[in-house]
Amino acid sequence: MKALTNTVGIAGLLLVAAQAGLGAQDSLTAAKDLYASAAYEDALSTLTRLTSSGGAAPDLARQVDEYRAFCLYALGRTGEAETVAESIIRREPMTKLDAADVSPRLETMFANVRKRLLPSLIRERYRTARTALDEKNLSAAEPPLVEARLMIADAEKLGVKDGGLADLSVLVDGFLQLVRATADQRTLAPPAAPIPPEGPAAAAIARQRIEPSAAPGPAVPPRVYTVDDVGVTPPGVISQRMPTMNVDLAKITKAMNSSAILDVTIDEKGDVVETVVRKSLNPSFDTLMVGATRRWKYRPAVKDGVPVRYTKTIVLVP
Repeated sequence: MKALTNTVGIAGLLLVAAQAGLGAQDSLTAAKDLYASAAYEDALSTLTRLTSSGGAAPDLARQVDEYRAFCLYALGRTGEAETVAESIIRREPMTKLDAADVSPRLETMFANVRKRLLPSLIRERYRTARTALDEKNLSAAEPPLVEARLMIADAEKLGVKDGGLADLSVLVDGFLQLVRATADQRTLAPPAAPIPPEGPAAAAIARQRIEPSAAPGPAVPPRVYTVDDVGVTPPGVISQRMPTMNVDLAKITKAMNSSAILDVTIDEKGDVVETVVRKSLNPSFDTLMVGATRRWKYRPAVKDGVPVRYTKTIVLVP
């Protein structure tokens, strides 16, 4: 009897939950009908009650938020509508409006919000992936890289103007190729700790830096920007000639699915002032690479019209 009572109790809870779900769906349908009949205030009140009750399934909650944005926009409360659209896009950057009531003006509003948010969302995914890569967790790095790649493609279609997206695109593609080509997570070395070779080349690889000129500099070192910083135009390549890899070394690196990651710091004049090997491709080739960077020349990175220092990450995948 006790077991039967428990079963009846569970069934009752499931029935209540199902009825609540049906109630939310019915309320959403009613709100959609009100919106279609131009009763925007009434539709918004219904949707607001649904939002405050909470517990809606993700797909239902997204539809509620979409129609809240629609109602607010129709009522001329454009700023509030854009805030709701922003919350939707932050949760699901690649979501597309599929409601039957989407007008061209609403599509334009959502597209404009997406254009504004995409650069920062792409950088968030890239930072997440870089953290996972630095921790040698390749499986955790791949999903944000894939999402970043999709968002970059979307940004290109929307005509997003951001000087750093081209560099981000190259880095995301390079890291994705690296992740997919690497079967063993241990092949990705931790940042700033490449294992130096033995012998005369050890010192050169252990600290592969190009020291700045001896001229006195400011007391406080200048800030160094990266692709993570919004509003910075990355350095433009004037000369970036890679050293030639001999045939045998090329075969070895391809057979090993090896790769290299370099950080080059470019000063306000466009000269490379520091090179750090974050992941070694091959000790001999590393030395050639660092030597080659001394001769590289760029148009300096710019922020607010002023040249700035910038660290550029380069991924080499043979």
